[in-house]
Amino acid sequence: MRKPRRARTASFRQTATNDESGDLSSPLANSPGFLLRLAQLRTFDEFYRSFAGLGVTPAGFSVLALIAANPGVRPGTIGEELRMKPSNVAALVNMLAAAGYVQRKTDASEMRASLLHITEAGAEAWREMEQIHRETDARLMEHLTSTEREWFVALLRKFLRR
Repeated sequence: MRKPRRARTASFRQTATNDESGDLSSPLANSPGFLLRLAQLRTFDEFYRSFAGLGVTPAGFSVLALIAANPGVRPGTIGEELRMKPSNVAALVNMLAAAGYVQRKTDASEMRASLLHITEAGAEAWREMEQIHRETDARLMEHLTSTEREWFVALLRKFLRR
């Protein structure tokens, strides 16, 4: 049998209500996980605004980026790098192949495996997307100095152990 929940303390109720300025206080205001989630939402909002009309999602963009930078990469390697399930990688590769951006080639050393290559159309689309990506990153980081941006990226890499 579960223990009965203790009544919330008055101090918690106070932090969960509006203060005099009208801003909502949050017990999550200093939570790294919560702040990372808000940053992800802001990043996705900016991505969709910037990439509107290009027919690519953040995941599809990430897969195309890895294929462009690593000709002949295997889908499994992409999945490991992006922490994606093989079926999700396959669906994204299928989407990119249908758009004419990616081509599968059979691995001569292992006939069941495929190697992914960017097509000429994919390379052209990638150049446009890469420029938009740089501009989007710049907008996301515009409130940071170049030193702060370097620290921010370094701390994220450390957090992700990369």
